[in-house]
Amino acid sequence: MQPRTMSQNQIDALIAKNIRTSEGRHVIGQSLLEPFKLGRDYMSIGRKVMEVDILPVGAPIWYDKDPQFTAVVIGEDGTVPYEVIKGERVYQDPFTIAVLVRVPVEEVAYRRFNVLDREQKKGRIEMGKEEDRKVFAALMAAGTSATGHNTVVTSSSGLTKRTVLDLIASLADHNAPTMAMLMHPRQHTDLMAFGSNDFDPITRLEVRKTGYLGDLYGIPVRTSYLMTPGDVIAVSEPNLTGVISIRIDLDQWDSPDPQKLHYGWVFFELLSVIVMIAQDVAVAQVTGKVS
Repeated sequence: MQPRTMSQNQIDALIAKNIRTSEGRHVIGQSLLEPFKLGRDYMSIGRKVMEVDILPVGAPIWYDKDPQFTAVVIGEDGTVPYEVIKGERVYQDPFTIAVLVRVPVEEVAYRRFNVLDREQKKGRIEMGKEEDRKVFAALMAAGTSATGHNTVVTSSSGLTKRTVLDLIASLADHNAPTMAMLMHPRQHTDLMAFGSNDFDPITRLEVRKTGYLGDLYGIPVRTSYLMTPGDVIAVSEPNLTGVISIRIDLDQWDSPDPQKLHYGWVFFELLSVIVMIAQDVAVAQVTGKVS
């Protein structure tokens, strides 16, 4: 039986032996493969469109609010958003998001890649997803149901130029520049119908994997498959629109299960999500495709 751990000399000898035949080269190639994945790794975008406030120990979570605007806050349980209309200050207790990762010990022997590192990476990815879900929920509530929210733009012909311009105009009515547009990747095909003077796409795959597709009328476009297809969110400046308050940033503890012989880790954060000015968010809901 070939030992799992080999010295560099043994590795060199094995490569030299197998490189001479097509079957040997196939073995070498298989050993270099990353694991097949159900999908590309998710890249979180929530922190790119809202201000991030890392709180010092013991600091309260409260922010001054312009009384003429409505704020939207994710509830203490991290689920239902609620609005704050009156008053000049917004308070919130943080909520916890957590992900538990478990790996059976036999998987370490079966896999050609480092399954422990991979599962820890997946745990961090899942935390990014949970964070984005909270951000998207707060932004959608601010743009569709909060008191005094901007009129929801609708289109049955896909994401047209008129739809985009109406979103920009909705924020401009409050003297707020549009600094980002968020959408489901399905809307990318509509963007390709825009002329080169309107949409400047990113061509480097490494950058597009982060969710940044390019600039539409000079506005960064970011995509997430966690958004509902057809929903398009325009947001203004992060430092004025909203805040992600981090009481405890992403952390992890060992959490094995000795009885089942499982490695394990728990990933967790303690945070709050607040849209300080609901009118700094505009939402379009589109159906169909640009012809």
